[in-house]
Amino acid sequence: MPFRGYARAFDFKDVAEIGIAYLTHLGFHEVGHQLVADEVGADSHKINFFTSKNGKFYPGLSLYKSIPEESRLPYALGGERMAGLTFEYALQSYRRQPTMFNKSLMFFSCVDFLGYTLLANYVYPENDMLDPNLIRAETGLSKEMLLSMVTARTLMNAYRVINKDANFSPMILLDKKSATFAVRFEF
Repeated sequence: MPFRGYARAFDFKDVAEIGIAYLTHLGFHEVGHQLVADEVGADSHKINFFTSKNGKFYPGLSLYKSIPEESRLPYALGGERMAGLTFEYALQSYRRQPTMFNKSLMFFSCVDFLGYTLLANYVYPENDMLDPNLIRAETGLSKEMLLSMVTARTLMNAYRVINKDANFSPMILLDKKSATFAVRFEF
C-alpha cells in the first residue's frame, strides 16, 4: 500500500498540536500586520482574536485608527509576509523533527493565503476588512490575477515540502510604501 506510512490514527495529542499550530499561525499572521503598522506610524493599531465586526466573525483582526495612505498595501501584506516566514521556520523544523505541530504549522502557513483569497474573492468580495480585498483595492489586480499569484506561491511551497533539493523560495518583500512578490534562488 503506497500511502501506508502517511496514514495513522489521530489521538488527542495530535488534535491539540494541530490546534496549537493553527493558533500559532494565526497569531504570527496578525503580528505581521502590527509590525508593519508600527513601522509606518499607524495610529492606534491593535489585534483582536475571535471577534465580530459589522456582523462578521474574524478569527484574527488587526485594526488601526489611521495609517499613511501609501502604507496600506504593505500593511495588508504584513500578515502574509509573516506567514511566509512562519512557513520557512516550520519547513526547516519539520525536516529536523517531523512532529504533528511542525507539519500542521507548515500546512497552515502554506495554504492559508490561498484559502483566504478564495474566501475573499468569491464569498465576501465586498468585505474591505479582508486582506486579499485590500490588496486588490490598493493594486488594481483582478480577482483572477491575485488568485493566480497566490496559487503559484502555494504550489511552489508545496513543491518545496516534497522536494528537499528545491533551490528556490517565494517571498513577499515589504517597505513602507510598496510590496513585491519575488522568488529567491539559491546557487
